[in-house]
Amino acid sequence: MPDLAEPARPARGRGRPRGQNANYRARLLDAALDAFGAQGFEAASLRAIAASAGCDVSMVAHYFGSKAELWGAVVERIEGQVRAELAALDNVVPAAGPIEARVTVAVGAMFEQAIRQPQAMRFVMREQADGSDRLDDLVGRVIEPVHAVFLPLWQESIDAGIFSMRSPLVLHTLLFGAIAYAVASAPLLARLSAGEVDLDRLRSEFMDGLFARLTYPATTCGPTVSGGRR
Repeated sequence: MPDLAEPARPARGRGRPRGQNANYRARLLDAALDAFGAQGFEAASLRAIAASAGCDVSMVAHYFGSKAELWGAVVERIEGQVRAELAALDNVVPAAGPIEARVTVAVGAMFEQAIRQPQAMRFVMREQADGSDRLDDLVGRVIEPVHAVFLPLWQESIDAGIFSMRSPLVLHTLLFGAIAYAVASAPLLARLSAGEVDLDRLRSEFMDGLFARLTYPATTCGPTVSGGRR
């Protein structure tokens, strides 16, 4: 029987399943987030997603109708999580005060989000790499709201000389990529270091090294003599 790439007829009534089946929708979203992030939209199998969620594939049609609508529901969940994170960030990044302190808090918040939501980070990076038409939806609902919060801060930090890059968009992209890769590499680093490098140490070294290594004068290839933070 073919996969549910197109909308299928509902296999069950429209009433929500009761008892232990009532959380199938959330479980399908969890499984789909993992599958889409690891394999991409085209390669991800609805049957495998349903099996991972512990339910029959007909439940995908019941709750979402199609593979595309399941993907859209995953993006909707990520959007909700991101907006909640951005709202919380307003409480920890003051509108005034030393720019370096605000940047440190913001980068730390990005790192914390990556630790809490590694599957979402992987999903976003996978969609960016695939570059399909679906990316427009992800950009409008997830990426642009993040940029609206962070890019003005990155521009202020560039103007203050904390970072010598010219583009806040490039700076944000490099920070996002570095953080996502660092968190994804944490299990390997722990294994290679015999447990010496855990997430806490990884976060600490990332934060300590970030400002020491990215405060370069534009005309040189290394840090200033003072090495300093401004």
